[in-house]
Amino acid sequence: MNPTVGRILSLLARGSAPAVPTLDGFVDSLLQKFENCRQGLKDEALGGAPGPVETFFLDLYEKELPRLRDAVRREEPHLTPAAREEYVRKVDELVRKVLVPAYVRVSAPFTRRERNDFYVLPASLHLVERLFWGGLGIAAGSFVVWAPFIPIWSKDVVLPFAVAGLFFPNLRQYLSMRRYERELNQLVSRADREIGRIDTAYLTSGEAEAERDRGEASEAALEPESPEAAEARRRLAAALAAAAKGDP
Repeated sequence: MNPTVGRILSLLARGSAPAVPTLDGFVDSLLQKFENCRQGLKDEALGGAPGPVETFFLDLYEKELPRLRDAVRREEPHLTPAAREEYVRKVDELVRKVLVPAYVRVSAPFTRRERNDFYVLPASLHLVERLFWGGLGIAAGSFVVWAPFIPIWSKDVVLPFAVAGLFFPNLRQYLSMRRYERELNQLVSRADREIGRIDTAYLTSGEAEAERDRGEASEAALEPESPEAAEARRRLAAALAAAAKGDP
């Protein structure tokens, strides 16, 4: 099967399945680079408007543009150089106008909370906040024991509530990290789906169809000739030669 036809069929077969990594996983590796470099953000940038944070990540993305062009060149050989540049331009626009702002919206608040160990109070008052949650747990456990409409009267249940309160900041950290990971995966999936849509449009364009026709013609020319076709060709050649000599 012609490779271009195979790519079209694979793209159309995706349907509602999870997004398939496109351009050799470019989006996923780009966000991984952002994550690796996120600690380089200054606290002043995180506390203000998103502009400086976006600039920070756009500068990192600029260094990945050659890899994007190389991925398009390797995965879209059926396109002309001009069409490949247009493809790169569309992906570049998607990254600059959608992916980076969306990543900043998710990562900037998370980074601020991460640098404060997911506490609400500043670092000097972390112990106070933990004790507060522990006291709140004791109060909740005491209420459960006291409340006549809750069929629990053992005072031993106060201890689990107190422990849960003391470790509530750790639980909040775990849940925040899980949510952040899920949001990043959604960003990658949605970006890959959009790039896949662009890819499908180019694969079904006139240029791709012309390239596919040329490939099929080349394959037909390379196919070995059958014995019947060879015999018919020899008979035709002999008849033409006889007619040229004037033989009956």
